[in-house]
Amino acid sequence: MKKLLSKGKNTFKKVVSGLNIALCSLILSTNSVYAAGSNTSSIDGFITFVCDWLLKIGGVVALIGAVMFALGWQRDDAEGKSRGLMTMMAGFMVIAISQSKGLFGL
Repeated sequence: MKKLLSKGKNTFKKVVSGLNIALCSLILSTNSVYAAGSNTSSIDGFITFVCDWLLKIGGVVALIGAVMFALGWQRDDAEGKSRGLMTMMAGFMVIAISQSKGLFGL
């Protein structure tokens, strides 16, 4: 009985390893396909429009955060300073996102 179980385990291991090899071969043999001739001109204008507005909105948010930070210094309020810095950083993050038009190929 032990020999039969041992033989079954070995056969199972061989089948599983063979399937893994076949699966890995299929995964490695895939080709990347790019949409070289895609016409995205209609959405390119929209993305440019949104990125321009995000730049402006991010600038306003960063400016408001800077004012909040300055008022936190005036009042000697630690929470006001941290909220101001976080708001200012959020504005700069929105500005950075608006400058990432390269992700869309623009």
